Amino acid sequence: MKTPLLSIITPVYNVEAYLDRCVQSILSQSYRNIELILIDDGSTDGSTGLCDKWAAKDSRVVVVHQTNAGVSAARNAGLKIARGDYLTFVDPDDFLAPDTYFLNMAYLQAHQEVDMLQYPYCNYISDDEALDYHRPAPALLSGAEEIFKNWWSGSPLEYVIWNKIYKRSLWENVRFNVGHISEDTCLVPKFVNQAKAVCISDQGLYYYQRNRMNSYTYGDYSFDKNIDLFYAHAAIYECFQMFPDMVTEKVLAFTRLYRRLITAKQTEPSADINAQLKLIKQFFPSWNDIFKSQDTEKLWLSVAKILGANLFIKMFLRYLKIHT
Repeated sequence: MKTPLLSIITPVYNVEAYLDRCVQSILSQSYRNIELILIDDGSTDGSTGLCDKWAAKDSRVVVVHQTNAGVSAARNAGLKIARGDYLTFVDPDDFLAPDTYFLNMAYLQAHQEVDMLQYPYCNYISDDEALDYHRPAPALLSGAEEIFKNWWSGSPLEYVIWNKIYKRSLWENVRFNVGHISEDTCLVPKFVNQAKAVCISDQGLYYYQRNRMNSYTYGDYSFDKNIDLFYAHAAIYECFQMFPDMVTEKVLAFTRLYRRLITAKQTEPSADINAQLKLIKQFFPSWNDIFKSQDTEKLWLSVAKILGANLFIKMFLRYLKIHT
């Protein structure tokens, strides 16, 4: 049987201190049939030279230099030239445990009906401190409803893209939204009807670097970032129309969506949220759904439904201001 080519896409921006560790962990994987695509996104430190050094050293490394356009545009540039039968993503400050690809690609070769595989990760601070190992129980999820049920909330299927291996065919008509920070979350509604089977693997490990100050996603969320996530979760919420029996999950998803808008308003009290309030009004669960749901915040939602979305937010923020 032919060994599938695995394309690994890594966006690179000012990561001189971390890039060698990342690339070394990829090129030393025991699964050898890979291409590593480094997208130098206009780096201003020594990252550009490091990319070229690795390309000269190993023929499996492909480098693209571009003007800084952000992580989504960099990943899209990688998708445009990727040749692999399977695709995966690694951020340039992160790294992999040995044999991660070998173990999981072996499974995918033996189970070609699987379109996507998720493997474990941990939050890495230093060699002395690796925290929060995310290693859900192994499972095979089949069909749109089962996949969505395990993905809509980000658990056990995580929103993050970098601890997954995908069939290339999933990405044929999918690209990241440039200029948005919720590029991972937005993939759920795009893939839920495309992926027929998803494996949750307990093999391998992705080390996610948590303490880099100039990371693409480091820091508190601004109003714009919260609104960006609001729309990503709104796209997920709309998927519930396909699964009418998932009442509890739908109500929980709405609560999360509404709370995201409240958080956004907290960060910028003078901001205009009328467009988002129209969506909240449109999406608000029926009384029947609220009371039929299990383990949801029925009182909170009932008060909000009676008062109306806008008045409830104003009163809730006033309450928080008084009590903080």
